[in-house]
Amino acid sequence: MYRFPATLVTWLFAPEWLTVEEAAQLTGRDPETIQELVARGCLDTKEIAGAIRIEKHSLRECHETLFEVAPNV
Repeated sequence: MYRFPATLVTWLFAPEWLTVEEAAQLTGRDPETIQELVARGCLDTKEIAGAIRIEKHSLRECHETLFEVAPNV
């Protein structure tokens, strides 16, 4: 299922540390894709309250890079 990525305003007001689901919503990608990026070390993460959180800035950089390299993926 394809989801449209969030607007710049949504990115601005998103928390600095995101859940996998929040990261998926912001990028328009599936949670499985986000989890794969985490597993490959493409995103900066830390554990908060027993759950993995993704740094918003690293997600944005990764998302922009992926769009430049493979815009149709």
